[in-house]
Amino acid sequence: MKENHDTITASQVTGDILVVLPKYIGDAVNCTPALQLLKDLYPTKNITLFVRPYLVEMFKRDTNYSLIVDDRFNREQPISMWAQAKILKSANIGLAVIMRNSLSEAILCFLANIKYRVGYAKNGRSPLLTHKLKLDENHHYIFRYCRLVNESHGNPFSTIPSTVVTREPSLLIPKQSKKSIGVYFGGKNKGFRHYPNELSFVAMADIAKKVDCIFYIFGDSGELEDTQQIHGRLNQQQINSVVLAGKTSIITMIDAIGELDLLLTIDSGPMHIAAALNVPFVAIVGLGTSPWSLVAPKVNNYIALIANGNQLLEKDIINEIKPNHISKAALKLLNH
Repeated sequence: MKENHDTITASQVTGDILVVLPKYIGDAVNCTPALQLLKDLYPTKNITLFVRPYLVEMFKRDTNYSLIVDDRFNREQPISMWAQAKILKSANIGLAVIMRNSLSEAILCFLANIKYRVGYAKNGRSPLLTHKLKLDENHHYIFRYCRLVNESHGNPFSTIPSTVVTREPSLLIPKQSKKSIGVYFGGKNKGFRHYPNELSFVAMADIAKKVDCIFYIFGDSGELEDTQQIHGRLNQQQINSVVLAGKTSIITMIDAIGELDLLLTIDSGPMHIAAALNVPFVAIVGLGTSPWSLVAPKVNNYIALIANGNQLLEKDIINEIKPNHISKAALKLLNH
């Protein structure tokens, strides 16, 4: 397969730049290095991010970019693909870099009559793309996103920038002498990525014996029951903890994570946010939605605990990571 028709040059692109972001928080964070490459290539052009409604607040603080909301996913009044394409068509876009591999996003940019459309040749999209790349499944996700920008423009870059998330001070986590340790072990809604409540409690109790700390337990509303169970067990042992599950938006979660001394987390959006904010973290990695080697953050201030046992049942894989493994890693990062 021929991967590109021609190399795109900045002088060829007469309109704005559109970046179609993925729908998940962690994936969107991992696109930020590619956004920086585009900013370097097009320093005077307007770069517009096409985002799902719930990701708007995550990116609206960054004045380097404009936003167009994908109102096909507006919960109150969703619009059709044709209506959304009409909005994009009126936005003076000359180049679309499509980070998602779905067919619908490629159709949308085609219907919007965007001159240059860059993406991976997946899911029958090739006829809809002007610059199509063959996806190598072994490439890291950050590498994949940057490659879309770099190769379509003739490989002007040789290194990947860091991930970036814009934050502000948080009122949820006050300045204090105690260590602020965030916890995101997920809930049962995270399937096999969820670290069991009983093991979570044992790990946190072990840390609390050795560190004067307060635990801040993150989660969404669907994980509230699990977080409250852990919180209740900690209270019984007079261990300080605060439940933030169900009480934060994406942006207030970002700000809170930015105040932490350490985050304990499964492979998740909060993990990628911590990496982008340079917050140390312990990653508990069982059976994820992607192989760990493809999503591991490209920073050095974390310890990944990767399940590598002999469990044959998928639900048991993450249990290979013992609570003392977590507490030992946490203490190492806190002492460092």
